[in-house]
Amino acid sequence: MGVSISRVRRGPAMIWMHGEYRRHLRSGIRVPVVLKYANHTVETDTLNISASGLRLKRPEQVYIRPGEVIDVDFRDDPAMKVEATVRHSGKSHIGLQFDRKRFTDNELSNLYGAAPAWQRLSARSKRALWKNSRRFAVFLANTWLRPVIHTLARPHFVFAVYGNQQQAGSYFTPRMAQRMPPNLVLGFIRNQDMRGLLVASQFLEHELEEDSEKVRLYIDQLRRDYPNVRQIALVGRLPNFVMKAGIDITEPLVEGSLGTRYMIWDVARQMRERPQYCQQTSIVVLGGAGRIGNAVCQDLTTLYDKVIGFDPRYKEDTEIATDGGTILRTSSVAHLQDEKLYIGLTQHGDAILELQQHMSPGALIADDTHPCISLAARESLQESQIAVEKVVLSHEEFLMWPRMPSWSNRDIPGCLVEALVLLRRPGVAKGEFAAFCEEAEFLGFTGRLISPLDE
Repeated sequence: MGVSISRVRRGPAMIWMHGEYRRHLRSGIRVPVVLKYANHTVETDTLNISASGLRLKRPEQVYIRPGEVIDVDFRDDPAMKVEATVRHSGKSHIGLQFDRKRFTDNELSNLYGAAPAWQRLSARSKRALWKNSRRFAVFLANTWLRPVIHTLARPHFVFAVYGNQQQAGSYFTPRMAQRMPPNLVLGFIRNQDMRGLLVASQFLEHELEEDSEKVRLYIDQLRRDYPNVRQIALVGRLPNFVMKAGIDITEPLVEGSLGTRYMIWDVARQMRERPQYCQQTSIVVLGGAGRIGNAVCQDLTTLYDKVIGFDPRYKEDTEIATDGGTILRTSSVAHLQDEKLYIGLTQHGDAILELQQHMSPGALIADDTHPCISLAARESLQESQIAVEKVVLSHEEFLMWPRMPSWSNRDIPGCLVEALVLLRRPGVAKGEFAAFCEEAEFLGFTGRLISPLDE
């Protein structure tokens, strides 16, 4: 069981990086820059600028291979210099991603201010057009076109999600919400010949957490809207909310823990295979007392001699011996001091900042929190030389359109994978975790660590 590193890092990974990169570059700001690499100096202009990277006009007769690290100087601001990695090199442009740098709002404002007025107006217009177009599309999809979408999609499964206020605001306004149904169709999903819909409740995450009646309304409406679907996959913390509301998670509801556990197991294996971590014999699960965290700790003992399940809910240290290794359940930050590898499973990503001072430089956090660790939090962690990468699952024949916030449309949330596997192998979830892993790998699902999106 397991997937080779070469299989994970080639092909689709670079395609994802290019597609991912393009999504964040909508500014259209063009300013002159100087590139320095391999003892060469080349002048060109930006095509786009974002907090985490640049898109440049490719100079004639110049080819810079992906993976090259280059220095970029801004001619209009001699003090601004950045180091970036080439992620894509096309016929007319070069895509760069920053390694240790993120432009601040002030720096972006200064760069935008150096551009001609017509470019700034164009950038604002494009952003407004994109945002309003998405909102209008959501409104149409959930009013006049909703019956047509249901008829054409004929979904085999539904992915039930929730969001926070910021995420909801990118899809609809309060006035639009009053004219739309309580559960909103926000996307189409395809995995091989299986079709699904991404459906979100108008209730926000904090409302579902605090009010079980709203959870029951959400689930009851899903059952009425989609009586014939084979699976309803529950995102993130939704299974916890559902169980708290007294709802049994039985077919077609799928809690998704097996898919999440497989994803984390596969990623944890890859973390140890990186040269700088190959000597590590222990790993920390942040949020180890949770529903998923407990099981993940047990799973990872097949890979590591010691698994530290860290969680403030533990009242005292407890050590548990398993067939594979040892699990230490603890709330003591002293056990974090010398650790390098972390799995983030806290209730929300930025809670990890509370532990930053207790983590060693050079540490790597694999983030599977919902909502994930924010850009501002990652920048703070980066100042302490602590890296954050996002945990995802991939499949060559998976597509989600449009993408979820903070996700590539080619990557799969772990909590959805169990439903996708069950569609092919209905009985596999009743077996052991190892059997599920074998089936998921056989069907082509692969865990990956990727650079987080800068939403």
